[in-house]
Amino acid sequence: MLKTSKTLSFITSLLALLLCGALPVATSRADANDQVNIKLKGIDGKTYDVAAMRGEVVLVSFGATWCKPCAWELEALEDLKKEYAGRGVKFLWVSIENGDQASNDHLRDYAKSLKMTIPVLRDPEKTAFTQFSERVRLPMVVFFDREGKFAAPKHTGMTSQAEDYKKIIRSRLDILLRSKEGASGMAAP
Repeated sequence: MLKTSKTLSFITSLLALLLCGALPVATSRADANDQVNIKLKGIDGKTYDVAAMRGEVVLVSFGATWCKPCAWELEALEDLKKEYAGRGVKFLWVSIENGDQASNDHLRDYAKSLKMTIPVLRDPEKTAFTQFSERVRLPMVVFFDREGKFAAPKHTGMTSQAEDYKKIIRSRLDILLRSKEGASGMAAP
């Protein structure tokens, strides 16, 4: 009876954690399909195609201007962009807001206020975003390896300490950079 009670308690606790979003749940189509792609227009007028970035590790952060943790995350990502300069890592930020929520001018002002050097892309219909998540939880980061394949799992949320967040992201980037060979055929550093 005691064993059954403990098992039931464990299952109840696990279910509560899953329902609260504290544990990762494979809800995205991308988890089972590494052939996903992101091809979006930036506010600079350029088209950014992750598939064309083969040979580099690509980090894509999805966010919105109304999301305060997204702003904190962007500051941390800017630091990491400087840290990984020249190491074959590309950083992109994608606003999931539509034109009524945030115009290109608003996004430019937002990027300027945060001193962003990371390209700002738009996904107003959430076409790219929904490849990775069926519900909006921001910020959300996805990674692509040097061969252009989605490197699951996605990362959702921002820690309360920027240094802790950077450790998490740094760990993922380092693993991808250490992969045996990139698409360019060159050995990884």
